[in-house]
Amino acid sequence: MLAATSAYAKPSNPAFLGIGMRDLQGQSATSGVVLGPCMVESVTRGSGAKEAGLLPGDMLISIDGTPVPSCDAVQRVIQARQPGDTVRIALRRYGRPLSLEATLVSRDEILRRRLVGQPIGATDVWAVDQQRFVDLGALRGKLAIVGWFDRSCDGCAQVFSRIASWSREQGDRLPVPAVPLAVTIGEPGPRDPSVPALEVPLALAAPGVYEEFTIPDRERIHFIVVDPRGVVQYATPVAPKGDDAAAVLDELFAAAEQAARRATR
Repeated sequence: MLAATSAYAKPSNPAFLGIGMRDLQGQSATSGVVLGPCMVESVTRGSGAKEAGLLPGDMLISIDGTPVPSCDAVQRVIQARQPGDTVRIALRRYGRPLSLEATLVSRDEILRRRLVGQPIGATDVWAVDQQRFVDLGALRGKLAIVGWFDRSCDGCAQVFSRIASWSREQGDRLPVPAVPLAVTIGEPGPRDPSVPALEVPLALAAPGVYEEFTIPDRERIHFIVVDPRGVVQYATPVAPKGDDAAAVLDELFAAAEQAARRATR
């Protein structure tokens, strides 16, 4: 779930409705511009919002009877719930009232349903350092840890630094080389100055490729672990500013090591 603004840090995997949203601006006679209502802009495939039938353009009114006058209010109500909870959403669609029920999941659950156990087919990304296209589906014989991120993500560079350090520390401990890679949306060409400097190789992906492996989010990196056979073995989002970032990364490293050893047996 995306909001236009965010005033507080978020964990990596809170309850997730699965919508992109935007506050509509109105005019107040006393204070000028005010926010609200919150409008759905997009719906994530595989999410509770998608299954419930939410559509772009829906205006959110309340959740479980709690008024949600802004997108931040929506986010607070949802993140106070747990994955697996069902919420009743009151909204207006084309000016008419409507009520829907949605079951909340988490981002990692959506990514795992979508990706884990699936081989990566031909997936071209532009390797900035090498100035050529690289096919992620052709990295056979290596362990790939790929992080998909929005270039405006605050703290993403520090997470990739830890990924790079872990990869270097493995040395000969793993039976196959560990290859870290950061991927963001972009056109083929030299390094874009709007992309922060990273300690791992950077690649640029077309929007369609990027959307296949991630959930639109400016505050999280979506990691996948691809084993030496080219099969996705693990997927998880990491919120760099979240209190659980270190624990989620430790789980990612454990999954990567397990994938490397399992695939070579």
